[in-house]
Amino acid sequence: MNSRSARKNQLRLSREKNLMPRSLESPLKIALCYPNRYSVAMANLGFQRVCQLFNRCEGVYCDRAFFPDPQDAKDHFAKKIPVAGIESRKPLSGFDVVAFSFAFELDYISALEMLWFSRIPLRSEDRRKAGGRKAGCPLVMAGGIAVSANPEPMAEFLDLIVIGEAEPVIAPLTEALRKLRSRPGPEELREEFSNLCGVYVPSAYQVEYDDAGKIQSRTALAPAPEKIDRATASEKQLPASQQIFSPEMEFSALGLIELMRGCRRGCRFCLEGYFYRPVREASLKAVLAGISELRQYRNKLGLIAPLVPDYAPFKALLEHLAREDIPFSVSSLRMESLSEQLVALLKKSGNRTITLAPETGSLRLKCLVNKEMSEERVIQGMKLLGQYRFERVKLYYQVGFPEEGLDEVDALADSAQQLQNALASGSGRKKYPGLVEVSVNPFVPKAWTAFQWLALEPRIGLEQKFNRLREKLGPDPRFVLKPGSVREAVLQAVLSRGDRGAGRIIEDLASSRRSLNEVLRDQKIARLYLRSRELDEILPWEFIRPGVKKSYLRSELEKGVMGKISPGCRQGCRDCGAC
Repeated sequence: MNSRSARKNQLRLSREKNLMPRSLESPLKIALCYPNRYSVAMANLGFQRVCQLFNRCEGVYCDRAFFPDPQDAKDHFAKKIPVAGIESRKPLSGFDVVAFSFAFELDYISALEMLWFSRIPLRSEDRRKAGGRKAGCPLVMAGGIAVSANPEPMAEFLDLIVIGEAEPVIAPLTEALRKLRSRPGPEELREEFSNLCGVYVPSAYQVEYDDAGKIQSRTALAPAPEKIDRATASEKQLPASQQIFSPEMEFSALGLIELMRGCRRGCRFCLEGYFYRPVREASLKAVLAGISELRQYRNKLGLIAPLVPDYAPFKALLEHLAREDIPFSVSSLRMESLSEQLVALLKKSGNRTITLAPETGSLRLKCLVNKEMSEERVIQGMKLLGQYRFERVKLYYQVGFPEEGLDEVDALADSAQQLQNALASGSGRKKYPGLVEVSVNPFVPKAWTAFQWLALEPRIGLEQKFNRLREKLGPDPRFVLKPGSVREAVLQAVLSRGDRGAGRIIEDLASSRRSLNEVLRDQKIARLYLRSRELDEILPWEFIRPGVKKSYLRSELEKGVMGKISPGCRQGCRDCGAC
C-alpha cells in the first residue's frame, strides 16, 4: 500500500466516529468492499448496515475497503499496489472473505480492478486452481440490489451471492463461513451454502445456450435448489441507521435513518419498486429511538425511503421534528406530495436543494410508466417551492422510452418550462431566482421490472434526442441542462440484463484488454444484450424469486402499452404475488 493511501486512511480513521463493536482478534476476517470512493461508500446506508451486521456476529471481524481515489488510482494500476482494509491495513488477499456491495452495475468493473490490484485471481475457478487460501485467495462474495436482481454477469467471478436483504442472511451465512477451515471447492460450497435462504452459489448451476446465444436450459446440481428466494427483512428488523460518522462522506452533516423498504407507487421502470415488495415500514417508536441516538452525533437528520412522504406515520414524524425543532433533509419527494408544512420545515431546516422526478412530459408516456399525476397539484406544488425560494430545484427526466418520438422529447422540454414558470410565479418573479437543473438520463430496462423485455434504444436515437433537448433548453438561461452519458447507459443495459457471457466484457474492461469504445462498437454484444426479449424466453435472472411474479410483470407491461394506470403496491392485495 503506498504511503499516500496509508496516510489518507489513517487520517480518515482519526476523524471517524464509529459505533460498531469489532475485534481484530476474531478468527473470521471479512473485508467489506465498496467499489467506489470512500466518500460515496460511507454515505450508503446499506453498506454501513451490512458492516454492522457482520461485526455483530460472534467470532467475526469486518474491515472496510474502497476503490482508490482518482489521484491514487494511477499508482495502483501502474504498480499493482494492493487494496487494503482501512482499519487493519491488511491487503485483500490476507482476509478470509472479500465481500462486495453492489448498488450499481457499473461498479462491477471497479470490483474486478480491486481484485487485480490485490493479486487475487478474478475468476472463482482460477482461485481454486491457484490453491485457495494457501495462495492468498479468499472466498469472494457479493450482495446489493444490482447483483441481487441479476447476478449472472458476475457469476463466474463470485463464490457466493446474497440475493435480497442482509438482515436475515448475515448471521447464518457467517456461521457457515466460520466452519470452513480452508477455501471450499464447488462441492463443499453446494453442501454448506445451498440450503441457506437468499444465498446463491453460481458454480452449482450449469447453463446451456442455443446457436443464437439464448438460454436453452439451466440445471441445478444437487443439493442446490432450482430457484433462489430473495431474503426479506421483517419490519421488526428496521430501521437501519448510520453507525459511522465522517466529515469526508457525502452528506456529512446528516445523520441517516431509514423509514421504509419498498415503494408503493409502482413505476414500471423502477427496480426498487418491484424487487422490494411488499412495502415494509419501521415503527414510529423505533424511528424516534434511532433519531434520539443519531442526535448525539449529528444535529440534522437525513430521512431515507424511496418516497419519504409515503411513510404511513409521516405526519406524526413531521410533528415530532417540528415540536423538537430538529432539522432534516429527505432522500426523495414526489411533486404531488408537497405540502406547505413539509416545504416550510425543509426550508427552515436549511435545505437549499429540492429534487423531483417528473420522468417525462408526455401524457402517453406518463401512463406507460405508471406515473400519471394531477397537473393542477403539480403546478400548486411547484408554486409552493417557488414561494419558499430554494436555491436549486433539480428535475429528473428520462428519454428513450418505447416508441418515444421527438414530439414527446419536445413535451419534456415544455414540461420543464412549465414547471419553471410555476416556480417563478410562486416566487413572484418573471424568472425563478434559484437555479433550475434539468437532468436527463437514457431509459435503461432492468431485470424484474415490467420493462425487462424491452430493447434499449439505439445510441443514434438517444443522441438525437439529447441534441433536440440541447436545442430546446440549452440556450435558455433559466435552466442548467445535464444530459446523461449514452455510453454508460449502453454498458449499464448490457450488465443489468446480461447472462454469464457478459462477464467477459467486465473482465476485458477491468484488465484493459478492450476499451469501452471497442465494446460499444461490437455488434455481437448489441445483438445479444441490447435487444428486446421474447415474452416466453428464458431470462438469465428468472431463477431468482423476489416475490413479484413474472406473469404480473407481463400484465403490467401490457397495461402500460395500453395506457392503463395501476394502483401500485398495496399491503395484502395478492395481485403481484409478493404478499
